[in-house]
Amino acid sequence: MNSIKVVYQGALQQQVTHLASGQQFLTDGPLAAGGKGELSAPTDLLVSALTTCAMTIMALKAESAGANFNGCYAESGKTVSMEDFRVVKIEITFYLKAAYSPELRQILESATTEMCIVGRSLHPSLEQKFNFIYQ
Repeated sequence: MNSIKVVYQGALQQQVTHLASGQQFLTDGPLAAGGKGELSAPTDLLVSALTTCAMTIMALKAESAGANFNGCYAESGKTVSMEDFRVVKIEITFYLKAAYSPELRQILESATTEMCIVGRSLHPSLEQKFNFIYQ
């Protein structure tokens, strides 16, 4: 069941290890909480998880339809409410290929909300805003 190991390094930094691969990275506490702000904060990982999940699902759908998904990318960010002490909004802009047919575009856009396990696991009060730019 365990897939991640987290070891506190001091100064609000933590080493995260993916146990199956041994891949490691560090996180940092946000500046607002006294962290250095030098590395991704835990809330950034939340945004990354949603973004990469949606991109993975879109890549699967595109490739299963015979379309090349290489080079597509996303930029994402978050809004944090310090009053509620939670992330209240994640906004992702996906940059996809202009050559995609209207049918494929609909499949990809629907897949982000219907099939992304991360997004479907988040509390409904967290607003997920997805923008799609075809270029």
